[in-house]
Amino acid sequence: MALIIQIEKLVIGGNGLSRLADGKVVLVPYVLPGEEVEIRPIIKKKNYVEARAVKILQPSADRVDPPCPYFSQCGGCDFLHVRFAKQADLKNQILHEQLERSGLKQDSRSFLLPPLPAPKGFHYRQRIRLHVGKDGELGFHRCQSHEVIPISACLLARQQLNDVLGYLINKSPFAMLAGLATSVELLLSPAEELVVILMHLSRKQRPAERKLLEELAGGHCSIKNVIVTATGSGVADVLPGNKTGNEQPLLSFSHSLPNGESLRMTIEPGGFCQVNSDQNEKLIALVMEWAKLEIGCKVLDLFSGMGNFSLPLAWQAQSVVGMDLQRSAIRSAKRNAEINGIENSTFSQSSALEGAKSLAAGGEKFDIALLDPPRQGCAEVIPYLPKLGIGQVIYISCDPATLCRDLVLLEREGYVVEKMKMVDMFPQTHHLETIVSLRHPL
Repeated sequence: MALIIQIEKLVIGGNGLSRLADGKVVLVPYVLPGEEVEIRPIIKKKNYVEARAVKILQPSADRVDPPCPYFSQCGGCDFLHVRFAKQADLKNQILHEQLERSGLKQDSRSFLLPPLPAPKGFHYRQRIRLHVGKDGELGFHRCQSHEVIPISACLLARQQLNDVLGYLINKSPFAMLAGLATSVELLLSPAEELVVILMHLSRKQRPAERKLLEELAGGHCSIKNVIVTATGSGVADVLPGNKTGNEQPLLSFSHSLPNGESLRMTIEPGGFCQVNSDQNEKLIALVMEWAKLEIGCKVLDLFSGMGNFSLPLAWQAQSVVGMDLQRSAIRSAKRNAEINGIENSTFSQSSALEGAKSLAAGGEKFDIALLDPPRQGCAEVIPYLPKLGIGQVIYISCDPATLCRDLVLLEREGYVVEKMKMVDMFPQTHHLETIVSLRHPL
């Protein structure tokens, strides 16, 4: 049965929210606030209804025609129907809505700053992960499904990635390897403008298959390496591309810092780095600006990764201690410190919780803690921050729900939100990044 509703607002996850005559909430994807929409209920839950839009009866002035032929099929870009200039504002409203419902005692209007829009809406991603369909096609999963939607290019991917994708699906030996592959990652090394292919296989390669992989690696001028991993094997096989001197399978970046310095950063393929380099530089600049490091400041980074934030802060701090659970991330952080001649930083492999516990037990004290946890947040480490003497916390989050939960926990420990800004790291999607500064009157 079709119904007509009015969309009130967007909520976390990017869905539009409306209410039926009985007050029950309706969630609808691909709609905008203020739109009148004809819907058809799909799933009825106890407290809400999931529906799909059958027809937009009164479209918003911010609605545009999606430029991607895969829109609403693949599970990626759910904001392609939104005018680019409006996307950051809508995400900021979603963040504000989540803050209001969080139980935080502070009024978010006192600290939530205007958002930081992305400089460009397309071709910003430095990496994409493609799945392999039953017929060997490369593509993305259909929304809420494991069905693979074949693609020939992605509007969010950097051009070099699309060039290599076109080679894989049109002229390469990949078709003869597709039955063995489970997924393929295309990773840009921006400093060289070359692409590393990370291919995941269901079993170890055989000699004839290795020859095909070697042919694939040497078949396009933009391929730096092909790295092959097999299920059940911890060993990665590296095949060099057709350029000389590029046997080392590292991704290389260059970060321009607001103090005029420039950092050369590297990471091992498969390690974490931000997908949007332009916005990442702006985020680093915000971290450095908000930290306001004074002479003698000691910084603790409990989710340091490759040193994305730790090493820029090391230019200003007396010392930086970084920890991360991923071994390759720590190798990258140490290598990046050495490359840039940074001697006041130390990095070790440890979980954030075990690292915080150990430092607190040893009586260590720090001035600033940098928290950039994965999507699940970092609730378990928060009680240790006052014990470590942390006067300022800079928290970077990719999930508004766990961020708000952790902010309530930080508030209970005496921390007060000083300022917060939404950074649009992922244009054309509902995903958002948030940076928060909190202080404690120790």
